[in-house]
Parts: sequence; structure tokens; C-alpha cells
Amino acid sequence: MSKRAKRIARDDGQDGPGWLTTFNDLVTLLMVFFVLLFTMGTMDTQKLKEFQYALQSGLGILETGSQVSIAVTDSGQDPERTHLLSQDGGTEPPVHDRQDTDRMDETLETFTAEPGINVRYSDQGAHITFEDHMLFSFGKADINPAGLAFLDKVAALLQKVPYPVRVEGHTDNVPIRTVRFPSNWELSIARAVSVVKYLAGRGRINPQRLSAVGYGDTRPLAPNDLPAGRSKNRRVEMVLATEG
Repeated sequence: MSKRAKRIARDDGQDGPGWLTTFNDLVTLLMVFFVLLFTMGTMDTQKLKEFQYALQSGLGILETGSQVSIAVTDSGQDPERTHLLSQDGGTEPPVHDRQDTDRMDETLETFTAEPGINVRYSDQGAHITFEDHMLFSFGKADINPAGLAFLDKVAALLQKVPYPVRVEGHTDNVPIRTVRFPSNWELSIARAVSVVKYLAGRGRINPQRLSAVGYGDTRPLAPNDLPAGRSKNRRVEMVLATEG
């Protein structure tokens, strides 16, 4: 058989041209891609969130809280208190109930008389600041007995109001290098997580309202060149997000 006849016979075989195989692969990949898109679009988001929270809790990290607007309504409430019309004709998120704010202010007044506790207000909400010795021993992240008593009071307050709570850990600029805490970053977040876990467990606060943040020595309240300033910078701060 001549070379020309052999070439014609090979072209007429069942293997077909090479470009057809590549085209079939492309079509298969596109089909898989659209199947994945459909699957993701119909996924049970609630179950996914529950799995995410369970995984974070097992690792000792609770879900980061987010600010939400909450309104308490009843059958006789003025509807204008629930939805306020904005100037452009849209609607603003529901505002917090005024009774919640008044109740919180009355309770926070009891903390202002305690030494080592400072209460202040900002655009974010109410800030309760504990000097670190009130909750922790030096260089530790385990809450001491006196600190547990103060956190019980805080939990009682949080049970009366619906606001999200962000717990912030702060340190001075003195380096710490231990097996558990290689730096002030680890110490600050460990302290914040300890407080969040206590509030969610013993304090029975909904974990979805809580978040923990560690700032290390990056947000000092006073200069770190004197012992008094460093003592002031070592603190745990709780932010009740009344705004947002």
C-alpha cells in the first residue's frame, strides 16, 4: 500500500481529528463549572454558618460580631418609630429602643464608682474599660476570681440590653516571649477570647452578639515611658455598639 493510501486510511479511522478531543474536554469543563455554580446557589446557608461557628468554637475563636440595628415593637407602637423615612424617600434601619439605652445608662453608673473601671461614650457606643489587674494576673490570660465577679455584673447588664459587644484586649509595649504568648499580640487576643468565652458560657450571652479583638500595644491610652502609663495601657475594653 502506498504512503498516500495509508494516510487516507488513518484519517478515515474512528480516532477522529485531534481538535475534537480538546473540544470535548472544554465542553466537559464548562458543564462541571455550571454544575458547581448551581450547587453553590442552592446551598443551605444556615447549615454552612452552623458548621463555620462550630469549627471556630472548637479552635477557640468565636465568630466576629457585626453591628445590627434592633427595634422593639408592639401592637400599639407608632410605626414611625420602626421605620424612619429618609430625605431621599428610602427607609433607615430601625433604631434601638430608648428604654434599652436608659436601662444601660442606669446600670453603667454603678461601674463608674468602682476603682479601676472607666466608662465613657463615643460614636460607636458605650465603652467599659477594665485595668488588666482586675481581670488577669501579670502576663496571664486566665481570669482571676475577682475578675469573675466583675464579669458576672457585666453579664447581668448585657442580658438586659440587645446590643452587640466587642471585647478588646490591649497591652503595654513591654515585650513578652513565652511558649504560650510569643508576643503581646497573642496575649491581648487570648485575654479577649477568655472574656468572650466566659460571657457566652457562665454569663449566658448569645455568642452571636460577641466578638473578640486583640490590639497588642498598638492603641495606647498613655505614654509607655512611665510605669503609670504602662499600667493604664494594659486593659480590657468592652464596646457596647449602641450605634449602627
